[in-house]
Amino acid sequence: MSRSKHLFLAALALSMKLAAHAGAWGDGAFDNDAAQEWLAECARSTHPGLASEALDMALFASYVDADDGAAAVAVAELVAAAIATDTAASKARAVPCLAGKRPEELQALASRARQALARVADRNVSELAQQWEEEKPNQWASNLARLAARLQR
Repeated sequence: MSRSKHLFLAALALSMKLAAHAGAWGDGAFDNDAAQEWLAECARSTHPGLASEALDMALFASYVDADDGAAAVAVAELVAAAIATDTAASKARAVPCLAGKRPEELQALASRARQALARVADRNVSELAQQWEEEKPNQWASNLARLAARLQR
């Protein structure tokens, strides 16, 4: 089984597991209810603009609410997994909402995802950043930084 398919199936299994425990809150990309909801939608949708729309909510809103920020982080994680090797197009097919994206489209999404992560991490415009600032200790900010670095490959 390919690494991306394994990652997707693991994320989907985690999604189902967390869905049974309403109120999920953790510092990983899929460790909250909003990310789980977006991931479930991605798993059942082939809508070509689904990932872009989630990123747009973080990129263009004057204030990024927590749910939109969490969805943007989830998109960024899936895109990072899809571009992790030279076979990005085949890896993306493991995730229905990214299916059919050419490598250059995935790279464009990666660039937009990095920009969205910067907004999600900015406590001046992001509810999620403000919430995580109150949680001590946590790895949320460092997880976002590592994710942004993975998107630059």
